[in-house]
Formats: sequence, structure tokens, C-alpha cells
Amino acid sequence: MRRTELTALNKRLDKLEKNLARIQAFQEKGCPVGSMLHDIYAELNHIGEGLKNAKPGLDGGSDQELGVITLRHQEMLARFETLTNGVQTQSSGMVIASKSAIPDFFIRITGRYRQIWKYFERITAIFGVGIIGFTLIMITCFLAFGSIPYIRFPAGGTSLVNTLAFVLGVILGMLVHEFAHGIVLANNGIKIRQMGLMAGSIVGGFIEADEVTFFQADPRIHLRFNAASIGTNALLAVILGLIGLLGSFDLLIFLALGNLFFGFINSFPIKPLDGGWVYEDIVNLYLPNKKIKAFFLSARFGVFILWIALFTYSCL
Repeated sequence: MRRTELTALNKRLDKLEKNLARIQAFQEKGCPVGSMLHDIYAELNHIGEGLKNAKPGLDGGSDQELGVITLRHQEMLARFETLTNGVQTQSSGMVIASKSAIPDFFIRITGRYRQIWKYFERITAIFGVGIIGFTLIMITCFLAFGSIPYIRFPAGGTSLVNTLAFVLGVILGMLVHEFAHGIVLANNGIKIRQMGLMAGSIVGGFIEADEVTFFQADPRIHLRFNAASIGTNALLAVILGLIGLLGSFDLLIFLALGNLFFGFINSFPIKPLDGGWVYEDIVNLYLPNKKIKAFFLSARFGVFILWIALFTYSCL
């Protein structure tokens, strides 16, 4: 095989490697990725056939390079199989999805009020970054002092009605969470393949974006996509909580807490949670120096080490 052909194969494998990484990122977020794997499968097969029919080259070192390419191809086949197994696991439960009605709904409402939804994106993205900080501070305070400042839990427990309101708040939190994802996609011209609910290895809502238009979008759109969801949970919690406190409506307060709980759980700065994606988006966007970037990507795990130390100390 000539060296020019080997170079072309290497470029095709480089492209495949990037696409596999992108699809894996979607899968980690809980999005169905089955429809994305067909082209990858065809390309891997096509390259495999070419490697089978490859003849020893006349150029020096070409046989060794061919062996390296063959090894890369085998490694990608193994990664593809891992992704496929993940798809089978995801689809082993109940999935209710819409491929046209709900995506079309987002296109319609963002098409009419695009500028308003741009403000929505920015405001909820700010709240999304804020809830990550809120989560880290609140957990650290609780582990360090055994309580959370300015928050008091009912001494006598909660009633059945308030508990149901909290559960409804969690469900509401999931709905507005996915709603925010859909708004950011549609408002920036990114196609929504499908959106719905699943109950299997992953329980909750999901939204599947077209991977080509999504990864071609500005990185700041990726940041808003990830931050707007948990930011909407935080914003709604503030609105419902204030109305509940001013009007002494316990039901609204517990509804706000349930919704906040959903955003709280998703705001930890580790992937595949939204907080993890937001943290990495911010680091990659605003820290150009590779060493500083690597430091901050690793530093977040120091918070978890601190939590373990505080928890161990409180137990002793």
C-alpha cells in the first residue's frame, strides 16, 4: 500500500475518532445515539475491507505503518461495540419519544420570539453557573457545621400534601429542565432529532440533538445549552419560593424545593451531569493556557476530597 493511501486512511481514522468521542459525549448525557451510529458502522466496515485487501508496500516502513493503522482500526471497533452495548442498555426499558410534534413546537415558539428566548438563554445560563456554586457551598457548609445557613427544616416533619407537592416539584423540575435544553437548541438553529422520557437504565427526560449541527455551533452555545437547564430549575425555584414565602403558601414552597432538588442533583461539577459539562465548558472557553486549564479540570475533584475529609471528621 502506497504511503499516500496510508495517509488517507489515517485521516479517515482521525475523523472517526472525533465522531466516536462526540457520540460518547451524547451518550453520557443520557441521549439516545442509535441513529448516529449507522454512518460510523459503514465507515468502519469500509476501512476494514480496505485493510483486508491491502498489499505490502514498496516504500520503506509502510508495512509497519499499516500495522499501526490496523491496530487503531481494531481499537475503534472495540469502542464502537462499547457504544452499541450502551445503546442496547439504554433501550432496554420504556421509552416514550416524539420525533416531530415536540421538536416542531420548539421551532414554532422560538421562531416567533427569538430575541426574548435569547434573553432567556443568557439569564438561565447565569443562574446555571450560580446553582453550581450554590451546590458546592451548601454541601460544604452542611458537612462542616451540620446545618445550612438561613435554611431551617420543619421540626415536626412534613404533611402528606407537602410531600406530594415536593414530588410534583421534582417532576416539574425535570420538565422545565428539558424544556430549557430544547429552547437553546431550536433558538440557535440546531435540529432536534427527538425528545421524550425513558425508564430503564436511565430514568428521566432526554433530548437528542443532531450531532453535526450541534458540534459545529459556537462553544458558547454549548455552554448555554448545558447551563440553561439547571439554571431554569434555579430561576423557577426562586420565583415559586418568593411567591410562597410572601403569600405563606406551603405548597408552593415545597413545589419550589422539589424543582430545586432536581436542579441541585444535576449541578454537581462532574460528567455526565450538566454541572460537569458547564464546568468544562467554562474552563475550555476562558482559560487558554493548557497547564492552567488542566489544573482547574483536576481541581474540582479536590472539593470531593474535602467533602470526604469533612464527613470522616464529623463521624469521628
